[in-house]
Formats: sequence, structure tokens, C-alpha cells
Amino acid sequence: MSDELNEIQSITHEYRKSLAAYEARTGRAPQTVDQRGSGEERQKFAAMDADLDAIEARAQEAAEMKAMRERLAKLESQPVLDARAPRSVRGQGFTRDSREYGEAWLRSIVQGNMAELRAANDIALSTSGAGVPTDMERRIVEKMQQAGVIRSLARVNTIDSKRTITVEGALPATNLITEAASVTQDEVTFGTAISVVPYKYATRLTISQEFIEDAIGSSGIGTGLAYCADKCGMSIALKQEEAFTIGSGSSQPEGCMGSSMQSKLANLSQVTDLAGAAQTTITADNIIDTYHLVPPEYRTGPRFSWVMHDSVLKTVRKLKNSTATSGATEYIWTVANSNADSMVGGFPGTIYGVPYRVAKYGPTATANNNVFMLIGNFEYFEIFDRTGITSLIDPYSESATHQVNLIVYTRTDSRIMLANAFAAITC
Repeated sequence: MSDELNEIQSITHEYRKSLAAYEARTGRAPQTVDQRGSGEERQKFAAMDADLDAIEARAQEAAEMKAMRERLAKLESQPVLDARAPRSVRGQGFTRDSREYGEAWLRSIVQGNMAELRAANDIALSTSGAGVPTDMERRIVEKMQQAGVIRSLARVNTIDSKRTITVEGALPATNLITEAASVTQDEVTFGTAISVVPYKYATRLTISQEFIEDAIGSSGIGTGLAYCADKCGMSIALKQEEAFTIGSGSSQPEGCMGSSMQSKLANLSQVTDLAGAAQTTITADNIIDTYHLVPPEYRTGPRFSWVMHDSVLKTVRKLKNSTATSGATEYIWTVANSNADSMVGGFPGTIYGVPYRVAKYGPTATANNNVFMLIGNFEYFEIFDRTGITSLIDPYSESATHQVNLIVYTRTDSRIMLANAFAAITC
């Protein structure tokens, strides 16, 4: 402010000198200079008035800035409560991976604090596209993998939207040519376009406040998250496993042992048909014939496997030869020579040299076209998971009993990408 004061004093001093000179020259009162002064005098006084106005404006602005700085300094000196802090300044570590986020998420569920839950979800959605804490989502995915036989065998992809995938119909021709000979022109052909539409699977848990408080208070947030994740993961995995096995592909995922697979394999003549007989009539010849229906190029790789229900596996296990040895018939499917050759100690590890998986929802009923045993390269049966696992809270429906409904949902689809890589024994 000292500069402005010096300028004002200097202009005021010059103002007074100019007025005194005008009065001495004309003998008139100083107030008449605006009307009766010379042009030069009026111009000089107008310029001084403008300078004074500018100095006054600058002084006012400086005073306002000083007052604002004082207010800001006062606010900065006062502590800010976390609950009132803007969500963007909760800390760089407040992410789905942090313990703080997991605790806030779980407590907000039980307490019905929707404002806190929305704020936490906003952070999660801005960083990863899902509201469930990372630790819980990881546990859910792990549990789904453990419980899902088909999921563990198939090729699993993560997508962020619907997909349309074109599958090749035939390869271009390759010819052996001599020197300087021309190459025959050919083009790759494409078959049908496969549409991938993630379908929603949801599970609901009813959680009491006592459960959450005890879990958090005794051994940390991990206990409560692990329990919820295990229950949700197992439930979702089993329901998806059913669809991955026998789903129709219409308004639900396409199953590897469903009617769609049977129809495609029948068109390719890659089925061993039992002509309406029960699965208990399966013979060793049926198994060998079906194996050789799979083209040789697909009979390699870690995903080449048999899949069947446990009761069908029991039928295969009980197959015996028709010639007595040492006075008794013998089982064809013998115990593995070593544990290295067996998935379970004391049990054979393969069927005709191919590993097997037991599908909980594999068909067993004696119904036309049911797939009893499937063999193939599951590199060509794909699962498409929509990114993220999302939570939805209902604090009202069970409020009378002081409980909260936690709804967890995920979206997925499965498709047979190339039926040529499979063969089946059907009813």
C-alpha cells in the first residue's frame, strides 16, 4: 500500500499547486477551473482525476486480496474432519486395494450409510469399474475357479462390452510349386459370426450387524470379507457351471454338453450314438471310436480332455473284459502305475490316454440326444467374463431385524467356437 499512498500524495500536491496557479492567474475561485479554465488546464486536471481513480481501484483490489489471504490462512490453521472432507482428498491410498476402503465398504453396508457407500463406489468405479473391494473380488474369482470344472478347463477371456466374433470356415489352399511357377490365388473363407452377450448372474447375502462387528472387532476385516466372498463365489460358480455345461445358448450361455453341441457334432458326424440306450450301456469300443472322431490336429495340448458326469465315470470305471484271467474277469480301466500318472492316488489318471474331468451338471438321463461323454480340445470352448464384480445394497427390506441384503452380480457368456475340435457319446 505504500506505493499507492506515495502516488496519491504526489498527485494531490501537484493538484493543489495547479489550483493555486489558476487562482493567481485569473482571480477566480479554484472550483471554476472545470468551466472557465484554459483547455490545457482542464486537460491537466482531467488526467490527474483519472490517475486518482486508477490508484483507488488498485488499492481496493489489494485490500480485498489481503482479506482473502487472511481468511484462507485461518481455514488452513483449523483441522478438517475426515467425514466432512471432500471425497477427492481422502488420500491417495483410498483405493479398492486398501484396507481402509474394505472397512468403509463393509461398514457402510451394515449401517445403511448410502452416502458413504456411493462415495466409496465412485472411487472404485473411476479406477477399476467395480464396487467390490479388490480383496473380496479376488477371493470370489478364486472360489469360482475352484468350484467351476468347465471354467478351469475352458479358455477364459475378459471383455468390456458385447462382441461379435467371426470364425474361419476353411483355410486357404497351400501348394507345392516348382521354381518360377505361379502361386494359385486363394482366399480364406469365414463361417458364422458368433455373438457374445454377457448374461447377468446375481447372488444375495443377508448380513447382520452383529456378524460384521464381530468379524471386524476380533480378527480384522479379512475374516468378514473372506466369508462373504466364499459364499458368493461358490453360489455364482455353481450356477454358471450349470450353464457352461448344459446351457442352450438362447438367453443364457451355450453349454459344452448341451443340445447345441449335440446338434453341431451330429451335423459333423462326430458322435457315437447309443440309439436311445442308457449311459450304463457305454462300451470300451464306444470310447475308442469317439476318441478317433476328433481330428488329429485337435488331439493335443493341455486342454484336450474328457468331460462327463460322475455316474458316467463310474460306468466307465466298471467296464470289464470278457475273458477270464486267473478265473475272474478284470477291469479294463486299471490303476495307474504311479502317482505321477494319476490325478488321484490309486485311481487311473486317463481314459484311453486322455485326462478326464467330472462335470457336476453333465447329462445322465436316458433322453434323446443327451451328451453322456464329451471329448475335445477346450481351447475352442471359450468363456467371456464382463469386467468387474459389482455390489448392490438393500438396507430396507430386512431393516426390522437389523440386517442388510448384499447383492453381488457378475456377467458372463460361453460359446462353442469350433465344434470340429470335439466328439461325443450321445443317447
